[in-house]
Amino acid sequence: MKYLLILLSLIFLFLWVLILLPVKFNLKFIYKANVIEFNISISYLFGLFSPEIYPFNKNSNNQKKYSFKQLYSRELFNYIWDKSKFQQLIWKTRIGSKDAFLTAIMYGSMWNMKSIIVSIILASKEIDKLDLDIISVFNEEILDILFNCIIKIRMVYIINIWIRLMKMRKGGGKNVRTSDRRAYAYNHEQFKGNG
Repeated sequence: MKYLLILLSLIFLFLWVLILLPVKFNLKFIYKANVIEFNISISYLFGLFSPEIYPFNKNSNNQKKYSFKQLYSRELFNYIWDKSKFQQLIWKTRIGSKDAFLTAIMYGSMWNMKSIIVSIILASKEIDKLDLDIISVFNEEILDILFNCIIKIRMVYIINIWIRLMKMRKGGGKNVRTSDRRAYAYNHEQFKGNG
C-alpha cells in the first residue's frame, strides 16, 4: 500500500511537470529570389518531441479546413497573447534597387515599419534576443527577408486553448442561447384544458 501511494505520487508529480513545461514554437519565414518558405517547428520535452509543420505545402494538407473566421475570437487571441513569451525575434532584410534614391526611401520606410511593429510587441512583452537588421544594396534589384521567431507557451495553456477552440468549433460559446427566448415561452401549460 505504501509503495502504491509512492508510485501514484510520483506519477502525479511527473504529470504536473509535463503540464508546466513550455512548448516552443519556432516560426521561420524566408523570402529569397522569388522563393517563399514558411515552416513552424514545435519543440516539447527539451526537443524529444519536435514535429515540423509546413502550412503552405499542398501535398501534406489532408486535414479538414476551417476558416479563420470560424476559429478567431478576440478573447482567445488576447488569452494566447497574454500567456505567450517571446524568446527570440530575428528579422533581417536585404533591400535594394538600381536607383539610389529609391533604395534610400525603401530603407527608411522599412526601418519605420519594423520599429513600429517591434514597439507594439515590446509594449506588452519582453523579448530575450532581438535582432533587427536592414542591409541596403545599391545597383541591384533585390528583396531578401529572413524572419525567425521563437515563442514559448506552457502546455497547460495550450490545453486550455484547445478546449476553447473545440467549444467554438462546435458552437458552444458562453453567450449561446436558445432561439425562442420569449418570457412566455413556457406558459403554454396554463391554457391546457381551456380550449
